Amino acid sequence: MYKLNSGLAMALGNRKLDDLIFNMGSATQCPSMIKGFCKLGLNCYALKAEKMYPACLPSRVRQESYWLNNSAKKIADDILTLAAKHKRAFRNVTAIRFNEAGDFHSQACVDKLDKVAGYVRAVTGWMVYGFTARKDLDFSKVVSFLVKGSSHDAGNNGTAIARHPKYIEAYEQSSEYYVCPGSCRKCSVCKQANGANVVFPLH
Repeated sequence: MYKLNSGLAMALGNRKLDDLIFNMGSATQCPSMIKGFCKLGLNCYALKAEKMYPACLPSRVRQESYWLNNSAKKIADDILTLAAKHKRAFRNVTAIRFNEAGDFHSQACVDKLDKVAGYVRAVTGWMVYGFTARKDLDFSKVVSFLVKGSSHDAGNNGTAIARHPKYIEAYEQSSEYYVCPGSCRKCSVCKQANGANVVFPLH
């Protein structure tokens, strides 16, 4: 985890992912789960981590507080400061994935992230992307980040679904969905503004 005294905390993805990860909150307190939009339930990968590792949930709760209590400009400036401070560690970063855990709290969060992404992309060129189960929010005016809707097409870049591995073979023959290969180092479909639909094997 890479941090600033301001409260910003970002992580580099695992060996499958070179991207930086920025969370607006936790899976335990996920707005989409609370509102009944999330279809994953206990299969949520981020929720499993919060149950397995004692430090995980408190860290994400702090990230939520930071996100909600700082302006878009402040958050963008902090991200750029962190990037400059850890230039060597971030040398392979090409994108920021938002909300590995949690989801947008409100329409104001959508609008804020659009501003943050715009500021950061103007300096670094990094793509900003993610997924949302918030089919009740408006992404039609978003210009600076890509978001796939989780089991719906309310985002601005196609839809994403998760299926048990035993059902994946059927999707491999489909022209409607692209099957995630399990490594972002092998694929960049989610970071392309092509509206592609993606299916992820549950793990």
